[in-house]
Amino acid sequence: MLTFASFTGINNVLPSHRLTGADLLAAENVDIDRTGQITRRHGVTKTSDECHKNLFEAPGYLLSTRGGRLVATHDGGAEHVVHPAIGPERIWYGQLPDGRVTFSNGLLQGITDGIGSVERSVPAPDSVGAIDAAFGSLFPGKYRYYLTHVRLSDGAESPAVEAPPVEALQGGLRIDGLPERAGHAVNVYLSAQDGEGAYFAGRAAGGTFEFSGPNAALVTPCRTIGARAAPVGTITAYWRGRVLTAVGDVLWACRTYAPHLSDWRDFKPLGAPITAVLPVDDGIYVGTSKGLVFLGGTSWDGLVFRDTRRGPVVSGSGVAAPGDQIGMGDGKGSGDAVLCIAGGHVVAGFSGGQTVVLTDDRYRTDVKEVCATFRVVDEIPQYVAVPQ
Repeated sequence: MLTFASFTGINNVLPSHRLTGADLLAAENVDIDRTGQITRRHGVTKTSDECHKNLFEAPGYLLSTRGGRLVATHDGGAEHVVHPAIGPERIWYGQLPDGRVTFSNGLLQGITDGIGSVERSVPAPDSVGAIDAAFGSLFPGKYRYYLTHVRLSDGAESPAVEAPPVEALQGGLRIDGLPERAGHAVNVYLSAQDGEGAYFAGRAAGGTFEFSGPNAALVTPCRTIGARAAPVGTITAYWRGRVLTAVGDVLWACRTYAPHLSDWRDFKPLGAPITAVLPVDDGIYVGTSKGLVFLGGTSWDGLVFRDTRRGPVVSGSGVAAPGDQIGMGDGKGSGDAVLCIAGGHVVAGFSGGQTVVLTDDRYRTDVKEVCATFRVVDEIPQYVAVPQ
């Protein structure tokens, strides 16, 4: 049995001839506690012969891909296929406060509650139908109408599409040939006389809709004019009511409490492919292939860019962690914290943009992509990064 009078940790930075008897070059299948005590890592129990990939532990269920399907396995053993054909590529997940999880492979994206799933965005109608005259009580004049798709399962509404101006000569309007989509209805919005604004006129469950007034019935405004569907990206994260999405080298934010919608102005270019999105209370750490930056602030429009100068961030290495579980010298951190591999080292980031290199002068890695998590086992905090 290998024993140490004292143990200072793993060190793969110094040449082997300079290591002391308290250092190791590597350690496999062991746990090391806060005091340096080394114990054999717990064994594993095989629960399935089927290949499981893209594991993600959500509250009450485990997500994994098997044979191209995305499957949720619940604590009691029940299983639900939440996406039948997500494919074999890497899946990126994001935890929402209500227990749901966003998922994306860069081409397909959705939100699951562990039972089923919906597409994250609601596509806008692809046509506006054909207008016809009808009798009613509208004031004579020119009007505009707008259409949106509404998902019946949760009420999520798509961006609005606008039709050309029409003339209401007989007090009413009829629209034929409305676009139809399975599981969705069509909301119709009508402007005030002479084309100002857009107000709810009614919902069509089929291909035809008719409105006969009066103008006073047009009260509720359309809230998705100017919106766009949530972009399809890879890494997602939740911050202050918004879902953040990495699309190449651009970070997008959805509308507040509307993960299926975004606005054209709510994006921030980072200058290099994004590899990690890590919110804390007063800002967002964003890892890229060039470095780790901190966007400081408590509102999307007020975020201020700051380069931490910690080096390129390994794709998939970013995770959240409790600050009081991260050692800082002789003490611990506090509040929200994040961990990632930046510049070849494990780096911790805290609220306010403070970063600390946890493996400086002791451990360095040249891994390119990992699947990472933070966990506490037998009161031992562990940052686990598995090369991909």
